[in-house]
Amino acid sequence: MRLPALLLLLFSTTALAQTSTFDTGNEGWETSGDATSPTAAWLANGGNPGGYIRVTDQSVGGTWYFQAPSKYHGAKCDAYDTYLRYDQFVSDTNNQQLFGGDPDVILFGGGLQLVFDNAVTPGLTWTHYDILLREDAGWHKTTLNGPIPTQAEFRAALANVAGIRIRGEYRAQADFGGLDNFVLESNFGFDLDGDDSSGAYDGDFLADTSCIPYSVIADFDADLFSGKPIDSVIIRILYATSDEVLELDAIPGALDVMAPDPQQLKLVNGGAADASDFLQAIQLMHYSDLSPNPVRGERLIEFRVYTVCGEVAIRYAYLPIYPPPNTGLPGDTTVCAGSPSFDLFGLLGGTPEPGGYWQPQLPGAGGLFDPQKDPAGTYAYIVPPAGACPGDTTAVGINIIQPFQLGNDTTICYDELLTLAVPPGLTDWQWSDGSNRPDLRVATPGTYGLSGNIGACSFADSVRVDFYTCKACAFYTPNVFSPNDDGVNDIWQVFLPCAWQQFRLEVYDRWGSLVFTSDDPEKGWDGRTQGRQPLQGVYVWRLEWTGELFGVPKTYSKEGDVTVLR
Repeated sequence: MRLPALLLLLFSTTALAQTSTFDTGNEGWETSGDATSPTAAWLANGGNPGGYIRVTDQSVGGTWYFQAPSKYHGAKCDAYDTYLRYDQFVSDTNNQQLFGGDPDVILFGGGLQLVFDNAVTPGLTWTHYDILLREDAGWHKTTLNGPIPTQAEFRAALANVAGIRIRGEYRAQADFGGLDNFVLESNFGFDLDGDDSSGAYDGDFLADTSCIPYSVIADFDADLFSGKPIDSVIIRILYATSDEVLELDAIPGALDVMAPDPQQLKLVNGGAADASDFLQAIQLMHYSDLSPNPVRGERLIEFRVYTVCGEVAIRYAYLPIYPPPNTGLPGDTTVCAGSPSFDLFGLLGGTPEPGGYWQPQLPGAGGLFDPQKDPAGTYAYIVPPAGACPGDTTAVGINIIQPFQLGNDTTICYDELLTLAVPPGLTDWQWSDGSNRPDLRVATPGTYGLSGNIGACSFADSVRVDFYTCKACAFYTPNVFSPNDDGVNDIWQVFLPCAWQQFRLEVYDRWGSLVFTSDDPEKGWDGRTQGRQPLQGVYVWRLEWTGELFGVPKTYSKEGDVTVLR
């Protein structure tokens, strides 16, 4: 059946225009102002026809608007002198602000705010609006009383649209409103993944993960259309290395292809090319990494489209490239305990790739191994799989030479002898007294050290040895002496062969008078009393002294007598 000419024209225009019919969802529309939700609600029925979006007034002051999504942003210069169309209704027309100061349409773009006031307000049923996108069609700058934009300003706003709002509130009281069949007659669209099945949005494309350094850069359902002739499309690899290339498998006849470098292709209209030629070339293009060891990770491809309006679109393709990794060859090392940290990655042989992880996980930064904290053992270096693409694993072994130990600090009895021996495996040793004998006998308190080598490692250790009394001290007090200055037995004293802390000796005559005292066992009595010559007789003595037993104070006391002979 042949379609009437008018119907055919409308079909063609609608197919090229950007539209929101709301038949399957709210299509990303939001709200601004005092709406009850920042997102427009979608209703599957009740539209004109099919579904539509609805917004409810929060009724707290201000005016709410329907806010168009990002697909209506950007370069829309080809919409100049065409129409912005939509259908709208409100829930209540009582007390409408017929001459309110708020614009019905706001277009943000090129640093400008262009506003438009419709001749009639929406009714209770669907009301259709056609608004001409031209400076002399009733548009003003900033406010409804503002100046009329120039043609250059209007075109500049369309060349970089930042937002479109449609007024939905027309009365001060609570109400709601609906919107359907929004059309921006910008006959340009560029989508590297038409149905967003790859997981990328806003016209971008996410390729399937590739296990080889090769990938297409657009989906099979990519789309490109333009009401204005396309001048050129520039495709380039961002952050590329010299081994990365873009290649075109075939060149559509109406295009000229330029390659400023292997990482960039420029498709140029030879004069008769249309959008389908450019799209075909993009779908015949692929990415390759020719390096012997391609880096695993995501590549980024940029597309820039130019028409007579200038640059009209920027899109991106994301290419996850994960060829089989190389974790290098196994390695091992022996280190001394206490040595500085080092990077395990440096122990791998061959040409290992960075970006993996170590298992067991090291607590330090990255792959730093700290011999003072981390245990010896085998550590695996792992580059994990990416989807169906395999990973790789290798390992390094770490042996830590531990220092020798002389033993714990200790305390022994005074009558014991401690022998410190050189530990097995120690070479080139030397004791703290400078000797090189295989053992060292300890007979006095002090700190005793030993240094030497185990393999290539030098170590030193020391031990503190203290002594204590392990049995009660046997002191002796003579019971007679003869202070006659003959040089024999002239002094009487307590013979105390043990360490003491306090000492008190007192000697009394027969009448109980104190004739001698001493606080030092080395100080003896010569028998004299107040400087007088010794008097023969029996004298009584009392002794109390404090020493040490098993490392704690021990007090001893004793009484006796001594006879002085002349």
